[in-house]
Amino acid sequence: MDASQVQSKLSSAISQFRKRYDTFDEAYRSYTDQYGDHSVKCYPPYKISGTIDPVIIILGRTTPLFYRDSRSRISGSIGSMAIERGNVYVLGRREPPDSKLVAWSLAGETELEQYDSRVRVIPSRIHAGIISSEDNEVYFSDLGSTSGSILAGESSKPEPFITLYATSTVDVHKITIDTKYAEFKKRQS
Repeated sequence: MDASQVQSKLSSAISQFRKRYDTFDEAYRSYTDQYGDHSVKCYPPYKISGTIDPVIIILGRTTPLFYRDSRSRISGSIGSMAIERGNVYVLGRREPPDSKLVAWSLAGETELEQYDSRVRVIPSRIHAGIISSEDNEVYFSDLGSTSGSILAGESSKPEPFITLYATSTVDVHKITIDTKYAEFKKRQS
């Protein structure tokens, strides 16, 4: 599934969710009022199916979710939901904020994780999409969130991966990453 197919499925789902859920419509409307009509867009999708459990999904900097391919489930500390073939899920937060990360889908609105509103970078109102194809392949895409996403896991090859969806305005938040090295010394006998 390429980015244009993912974008098409997401656009259709967003239209349906806006009609079905007042909370989604308010989150979407307030987000696009603040950042512009074209602020919700599909960034290159990353295939998270065919992986060794779990794939860790971090929204913002401190809000973790776990995708378990063996069970086709996404979970957080307060809830979980099945990722069903052919469905689309949008991850975000309600407006006004209630410190809950939710997933909207045709099956309902599910609270997955509690985030700490004291941190500087919380999940966006419309943050990311999870798209399951008819072939049961599952993809993650950041939707142009203002706080970014991180995926970490291992494919079934096995091959580890870390994918960073960075914000478009990197000068807003500065993150310093200190490099850590492990040093191994051969023991002398």
